[in-house]
Amino acid sequence: MPEALLGIDAGTSAIKVCAFDAQGMLIKKVQRFVPVITPYPLWVEIDLERYWELLVEALQEVTAQCGPVQVVGLSTTCPTTILLDESYAPLRHAMVYLDGRADALVRAVTGDNPVSFQSRTGNRASPSTCWAANVMWVQQNEPDVWSKTRHVCMLNSYIGWRLTGELAIDPTQASYSGLMDVKQRQAQWSLDLMKLWGIPEACLPPIQPGADKLGAVHHEVAQLTGIPAGVSVALGVADTAAASFAMQLHDNGQAFESVGTSGVITFCMDEPDFEPGFLNRHHVYPDRWLAHGAMSTLGGSFGWLQSKVFPEIKSLAELERLAQESLPGANGLIFLPYLAGERSPIWDSEASAAWIGLRLGHTRADMIRAVFEGTAFGLRQIIELAERKWGLRPSRMVGVGGGSHSRFWAQIKAEVLQLEYGTTEFQDASALGAALLGGVAGGVFSGLRDSALPSVKISSQWTKPSATRHQALYQQHFEIFTRLYPVLSSSMHALAQKAP
Repeated sequence: MPEALLGIDAGTSAIKVCAFDAQGMLIKKVQRFVPVITPYPLWVEIDLERYWELLVEALQEVTAQCGPVQVVGLSTTCPTTILLDESYAPLRHAMVYLDGRADALVRAVTGDNPVSFQSRTGNRASPSTCWAANVMWVQQNEPDVWSKTRHVCMLNSYIGWRLTGELAIDPTQASYSGLMDVKQRQAQWSLDLMKLWGIPEACLPPIQPGADKLGAVHHEVAQLTGIPAGVSVALGVADTAAASFAMQLHDNGQAFESVGTSGVITFCMDEPDFEPGFLNRHHVYPDRWLAHGAMSTLGGSFGWLQSKVFPEIKSLAELERLAQESLPGANGLIFLPYLAGERSPIWDSEASAAWIGLRLGHTRADMIRAVFEGTAFGLRQIIELAERKWGLRPSRMVGVGGGSHSRFWAQIKAEVLQLEYGTTEFQDASALGAALLGGVAGGVFSGLRDSALPSVKISSQWTKPSATRHQALYQQHFEIFTRLYPVLSSSMHALAQKAP
């Protein structure tokens, strides 16, 4: 069997380990689902020790069924705030990007106008773009934990340390810290911002490019996982940045959608001309930036439907089948997809989901179809933000990730967004991006622009907007959709329970 480039895609709800050959062809994929912990309202955490156990299981299974592992690269959900003691042991569960407990703290520290914070950092103030607020929350609410904290890092930092014994952070993850100015071409910690959040520089790992070699797999991990000792490990990057690298998204204005638990439309930029409604970060490529219009629970809405609302439904395919029993417009029903608050475009961690328009005549099929359509309306808001800011409105868009291969959902997106929607032949772009970064770090490729680097292949079939009669209906429902949150937001806030 050929030597394998190993890509670890460590997500919020699942870990994927994929082995590829040097041409980017998948050799083996293994997945483990991650239990997400929600002990209080607004809290969303993962148990790092259990996470590591699941990762080790996946690595063992992959390495037993592929050729010798040549390199390893990492792609991880972001931000995931991790606090370690002097022995690099986790002091508490990690706080993932959906966690909203620090929202009030963000407002208290940065002032009444969260957009003004963007002039200092490149991102508006929120827990999703300012993980320093999570650290301050621990300082104020868990002083025993903070007194033992010696290292603050992200998920790729932690996994990288477990593999190599070296700790670092890459610019794509540091971009969401609130501790640096993303507009600067060189990623570096800001003394002024560290002072604002009360975080000593000694707690922060060094910033290094995600394609750099972090270290080599040490002997204990080799025996545990089957990866040979001494194999080079790339620090890697945040998952959407890894997918962008696998898509070879390096020209200004290029865009694609990633469909996972969250949903993100990503634009590549050659200048840091940022839109406050987007999450903005350094790219894998030097002198490039990524602007993400990120919805928190785009794909997560369907997992919620299956697990909490209609547990008798076992798959996305079955949800699609039922939704097709309804009509476009879901018989006058609209869904607001804010199941864990929302990032783009409304930026409100206390926003909540809702079906609006429910009546006795509505069916389960209508409710499900409304979720498919509501998520597409949220994506359209993001597209329109980009058009207003940069004059960019793609006529075609490629989707990556498992949810992008739903032909039913793709048709709804094509009609709501009024563009041609394409998919990739391979779903796990983030895992491929991670593996390719490992290849750069390990010398398989000469650099980030090596012509030998494979990319995700796009399917030749595109989904086009269909019947014109649907356009007027979707336009009407989209206009109603955009009016609902401003009207309901105060009631959502009043209903939101505060964490203790």
